[in-house]
Amino acid sequence: MGENKFREIFDLLKADIIAGKYSGNTSLPSAPALMRRFGVARATAVAALKELERCGFAKSRRGKGTFPANRSIGMILPGVAYSEFFLPVVGAISRRCQEDGYGLLLGDAYSEDPVRRAEQAKALAEDFVAKRVSGVILQPAALLDDMQTVNGEIASIFDRAKVPVVLIDNDIVPPPQRSRYDLVGINNFEAGRMLGGHLVEAGARRICFLVHRRSAASVRQRSSGVMSAAGDARGVRACVLCAEPDDSTAIRKLLSKEKPDAMVCGNDKTAARLRQTLARLGRRVPEDVILAGFDDVQIASIMTPQLTTVHQPCEAIAEAAFSALQERMRRPNIPPREILLPARLVVRESTRRRTPQKVV
Repeated sequence: MGENKFREIFDLLKADIIAGKYSGNTSLPSAPALMRRFGVARATAVAALKELERCGFAKSRRGKGTFPANRSIGMILPGVAYSEFFLPVVGAISRRCQEDGYGLLLGDAYSEDPVRRAEQAKALAEDFVAKRVSGVILQPAALLDDMQTVNGEIASIFDRAKVPVVLIDNDIVPPPQRSRYDLVGINNFEAGRMLGGHLVEAGARRICFLVHRRSAASVRQRSSGVMSAAGDARGVRACVLCAEPDDSTAIRKLLSKEKPDAMVCGNDKTAARLRQTLARLGRRVPEDVILAGFDDVQIASIMTPQLTTVHQPCEAIAEAAFSALQERMRRPNIPPREILLPARLVVRESTRRRTPQKVV
């Protein structure tokens, strides 16, 4: 009977804390109040409160009572606006928060305009600090001329409030530099090498990587990996084009000058747009140009032809980021960690060049 009452008290108070019933300045019911409410002995009521403390849901203040611990995590992922890759990451982190009893704050940083996204991200950082979040999972802003400055400002907001931060996908400084924050993602350089090696094996001899002028460091690392793989292969040339995928003028000039037989984009959405531009210019995929991307989001499997890509392990990235943040909240002074997860190549029709049939 005592064990059942203990669990009932613990579960009820835990649920109330997670639901936000008690603010940081509102104490939980005292042991005498719990004794009267549930008809239990003092030892049972005290044990339930102590268990809440042990599990990180409450903190006692000498002479004042027991108060709810801060159990909320903030998440800022501007990349949701331009890549489907981040949506399953959001879902997986949300599930972990529910399982572990954390509230999740996820604000609006989804503008199509990268400058506006950065402004939204900074406003969210200020809001999360005001709401006293326990920690933050942050994807740095991208596609900006002053990315490093903007991301430094966002990180400083959390630093001043002593809020632990874990980064995903990119660091806030350009490689090979490393910031003081934990970073979770894939090894983008090695993923690029893997994809570049596949293109060479598929017969590519003139490879072009298409990047946005203000691409994130992760995309630049992917490009470097593809270039490295091409450089290791005899008779293979590689180049980088800074242009939008639907810039017909730039793509036409590339096709005329470099005559690429393989093209790679930093993500699948960009590759899908590039395929449309190639079609407008009379180039077929994969017959004339083989094409590949990164992320393995839905568009990769529904476009025609289906896209060869590098699969991002979204669930594993979310799990690693959540676990890293928990550890960082418990031990804020441990050295910064770089957690790079393996990615895998998904080969589809876009890099399988068809042999033209002979006309009899």
